[in-house]
Amino acid sequence: MKRALLLFLAACGGNDAKPTVDAAAIDAVASDFATCTSACMTSVVSVNIAAQRTLDVAYYGVNQDGSLHVEAYAGAAAGCPTMSSPTPDYALILGAVPAPHDTTASTSSANLLDYKGDLLGGPLGKAAATVVLMPTAFAAATHVALDLDVGFAPGTATGHLFAAHCASLDD
Repeated sequence: MKRALLLFLAACGGNDAKPTVDAAAIDAVASDFATCTSACMTSVVSVNIAAQRTLDVAYYGVNQDGSLHVEAYAGAAAGCPTMSSPTPDYALILGAVPAPHDTTASTSSANLLDYKGDLLGGPLGKAAATVVLMPTAFAAATHVALDLDVGFAPGTATGHLFAAHCASLDD
């Protein structure tokens, strides 16, 4: 199925329009674990660096290469983020999460942003040293749920996130 998705993306390369990802094709692969209920539908990511904070809401978009762009926040406005949304207090950005096909662990780039200035002890941002993601549910058109263990030098971000799809985060 991944090969079909790549061929779909390659077929879009001849014009100036942005390619789109066929969410139904991704969903067909992921249907074995698309269901997410109860505790799976919550976000509780504990970040411990210079202070301890909890990220409690997450959203995702689809990158042009079919990977997912996932953002988890604390102190964010309700609803999908837009260019005019207020800045959240904290944000964890997972920039290239492989679209899950099963519960196989994966990795991604990750950056933590501290807009309040008290979590990182000074700098605005910090790149992760290690990232381990364990998908627990995925339905491309609606949600992704991940258990995560992100290591910073020093510090950690661990827990579970449930991210709703937001077209505003799509490439």
